[in-house]
Amino acid sequence: MNYLKTIAIFLSIICSNTILAQSPKAQLTGKVIDSLSKEAVYYATISLISVEDTEKINGTIANEKGEFSLENLDLGVYDITISFIGYEPKKHLNYTLKPGKNNLESIVLNISKEALSEIIIQTDKPIIENKIDRLVYNAERDVTSAGGNAIDVLRKVPMLSVDIDGNVSLPGDQGVRILVNGKPSGMMLNNMGDALKMISADQIKSVEVITSPSAKYDAEGASGIINIITKRKDIAGVYGSISGGIGTRHNNGNASVNVRKGKLGVVVNLGGNYMWPQDVTNQFEQFDASGNPTIEQKSKHRTTRSGLRGSLGVDYDLSDKDLFSTTFSTNTFETSKDGFTNSNFLYSNNAINSLISNLDQETKINGFDWSADYTRKFSNPNHELSFSGQFSRNNNDTDYTTVYEEGLRTDELGINSGKNDELTFQVDYSQPIGKTTLEVGAKTILRDISSETDIREFLNGFYQFIDNRSYEFKYNQDVIAGYMTYSFDLSKNYQVKAGVRMEHTILEGEPTVGIEAFNNDYTNLLPSAVISRKLNRTSSLKLSYNQRIQRPSLFYLNPFRDTSNPIVQQQGNPELKPELSHNIELGYSTFIKGAMINASFFYRKTIDVIESLNQIDNTTIPGEPISLTTFENIGTNESFGTNLFVSFSPLKNLTLRSNISLFTYEAKGNSFNNALSSQTDEIYLVYRAFINASYKFDNSITAESFFMVNSSKRTFQGTAPAFSMWTLGIKKEIMDKKASIGLSITDPFSENKNFEWQVNSPSYSQTSKMKLPFRSFGISFSYNFGQSDSKSKTNKQRGIKNDDQKKGESNQGNDIES
Repeated sequence: MNYLKTIAIFLSIICSNTILAQSPKAQLTGKVIDSLSKEAVYYATISLISVEDTEKINGTIANEKGEFSLENLDLGVYDITISFIGYEPKKHLNYTLKPGKNNLESIVLNISKEALSEIIIQTDKPIIENKIDRLVYNAERDVTSAGGNAIDVLRKVPMLSVDIDGNVSLPGDQGVRILVNGKPSGMMLNNMGDALKMISADQIKSVEVITSPSAKYDAEGASGIINIITKRKDIAGVYGSISGGIGTRHNNGNASVNVRKGKLGVVVNLGGNYMWPQDVTNQFEQFDASGNPTIEQKSKHRTTRSGLRGSLGVDYDLSDKDLFSTTFSTNTFETSKDGFTNSNFLYSNNAINSLISNLDQETKINGFDWSADYTRKFSNPNHELSFSGQFSRNNNDTDYTTVYEEGLRTDELGINSGKNDELTFQVDYSQPIGKTTLEVGAKTILRDISSETDIREFLNGFYQFIDNRSYEFKYNQDVIAGYMTYSFDLSKNYQVKAGVRMEHTILEGEPTVGIEAFNNDYTNLLPSAVISRKLNRTSSLKLSYNQRIQRPSLFYLNPFRDTSNPIVQQQGNPELKPELSHNIELGYSTFIKGAMINASFFYRKTIDVIESLNQIDNTTIPGEPISLTTFENIGTNESFGTNLFVSFSPLKNLTLRSNISLFTYEAKGNSFNNALSSQTDEIYLVYRAFINASYKFDNSITAESFFMVNSSKRTFQGTAPAFSMWTLGIKKEIMDKKASIGLSITDPFSENKNFEWQVNSPSYSQTSKMKLPFRSFGISFSYNFGQSDSKSKTNKQRGIKNDDQKKGESNQGNDIES
């Protein structure tokens, strides 16, 4: 009889019996959670058997939030069982269903004794998880990234691409927003590549890719949001980990301690990294419209990088439904560069004017983030109110000295100090209404941005202040936002979530040298909608639309002109407008006999695209043209594309993963910008791909191989270089799996990599080449300590997510380290 009951329950769940009673009288709801982690236990089985008539059987499974709902139930007394593999079943015997809604609220499942004894070998997550609204890459299972940094991890995430400068992009657009543990970080505001190098790969638990954010998220990030989740444990006890890596290019060390007792939890993290000095050579050439060379430059510099990052987090359960948490994190990053540059100006009469200069440059980036969050939960699992506040400060200081041989030019000392203060307040409220859920919220972001430049020239035996080249730039950017989302089920297999977000932006700039005071206010109404269909238990289809906005950060706005190179210079543009994008995506995911397939097709139209723009400056020094790169809203870009990710295991211990992205680039500039480019209104195809193989020799040894390739990337004026890399890694778990040791190799057969950038305009063309040491060997070690009642773990995410600024990117290989 029990066997027949089990079969009946199983069939009722799979087939979702739609035979309803003549008069629906009861509804049963609840949420299934883990007893220790408090996370949702999704796909848990809920079964009902009538006490009065054992042939009356019903059931369902919990969704990805652990929630379930059974409707149109006959009134009466039932035995209710909630179960899932690895947990002790929870039973509600002789439960009386009353008319209307019956809410079991939070149903807590305890890990079974059998699962607890075997949890070390049974709780491995798949390296890729495809959830309803995001793709999750479980980086802690990655072998080849051990001893590396966040860039090494992001290169292996499906859909993502990272170029040689560390700039991250999704197919068709580089306008992504990066969060750390669901929150923005001030260290991302200047140069994204440098900031990501400060996060050790050993600290990263997982990476979430959200390509269709709802209206609840900030509208910033034209193509989507990337959320980096760091490792922590939210279960009772004292835990810690120590990890480090030593290599021929990179070195890093990290330590963390987690303490949780009763209602209080504390987590402390500290990490550092150091790059051995490396010599980078650059070559720059400029040609006139006839192809005759006009400028030649060769340089060689030695670059050193180092960084420190620390954080302290505290959370306290005020009650079963009230939670308070606060986090403070700080970071510092330094890079130094010294070397020489040989520049030649070539004239039509075969005359040559040569300059030899020596550069000594130091850049220091430091800052901190402090946040506080309060969350109030109600009896219904989806009923929640939260308040959040955050303050961030980021400082960016660059000092350089350029000394010219033979007195051909005046020696120069330049100092630039940039600061970005950001204050954020946010409130969010979620309220279930029958079968629907309403979410509303409001947010305010107050930004105070400044940049002070001090230029001095060596005159009469000392460095003298140059008034007409020194200035202070002040810029305020305030964003006031509100949103509403509404989600509901159209039917058993169709789900809809729609919303709208309003953002009002206030810009104020103070006058300075060459820049007038300006004020600019604008309002954006940004809709979003997604409809998903469950085709069967393992396949789903999703169609989404949203509008996104991308405001320029200090990196793009800073009017400071970097003149450390005599003829190749860069300057920001404080008059930039934000980008506005329209995004449509169709996604399909399925599991077929152990294989995971995730395919998507998208269309994206971006207005007022921000790109670098190169011009020739003939006025600063007559007779010596300078290649000046700044940033402009070049026009409109339309992109069509597709992404395909496949993961399968052809052998028991072998797993293969591959991802390929194909998309178009088509820039349509305005009349002014078109005069500066010779390749507008053309459609180009761009591709990115990787393949990864992982083999488990036994229960303690895993080996991996990873290869990736990015095609050359089109820009408004030219091309950025192609990029490829190959890594091999092996990891051995020791000391009863409390520790591990790993070896990794990157590009073993290629000591250096060569890159080339092209700029093409109707009146001139430019070529920039770079030779970068790339081959590396490394060894890594990690050790975990601590005890608990269970080895399960979770990650709590709440608080502020500022998704609203276009981050800085490296420019044509200058000052980079892979």
